[in-house]
Amino acid sequence: MIDDLREKIDEIDDQIIPLLEERLKIAKEIKKFKKKGQIFDPKREDQILSKTESHYIKDIYKTIFKNSKKVQLDDL
Repeated sequence: MIDDLREKIDEIDDQIIPLLEERLKIAKEIKKFKKKGQIFDPKREDQILSKTESHYIKDIYKTIFKNSKKVQLDDL
């Protein structure tokens, strides 16, 4: 039973990981259109966070935002 559930999680992770990698690539592209020092967009983050009520998912997204900002700050 636990092995079946772990297999389902693995299947989900196999979908999530490439999507997160693509998201970071896009974040890196977006920095081309931002002015220096214009990395943080609180309205945009709030818009995304409002799509869920789960504080667990919000925490995950806050980490995604943090790493997206790091990617955008690289090479500036």
